[in-house]
Amino acid sequence: MAKQVCWTKKIVETFIDEACLTKEEQDILRTRVAGLTISEQAERFNISIGKVNRIIKRLKWKYDNVQKYCKDLPLRKESAVELFMDSH
Repeated sequence: MAKQVCWTKKIVETFIDEACLTKEEQDILRTRVAGLTISEQAERFNISIGKVNRIIKRLKWKYDNVQKYCKDLPLRKESAVELFMDSH
């Protein structure tokens, strides 16, 4: 998810406010944006890698639903082709 949206402070704060994220979701989002890996997040927050992945999946679902109604949030890139085109 960190590579699928160009995360700025405004986008992060807007998403947190609009999606009513829990503290745990906010922590995972902020550390993903900061560049931590899933295993580093699991270690930092003392949760399993599976739980981190479930939270990320829930964040993606929430982002897609909130983005439909909030013009400040850009579309999330969904395919590997889009990500490849951005980096090359």
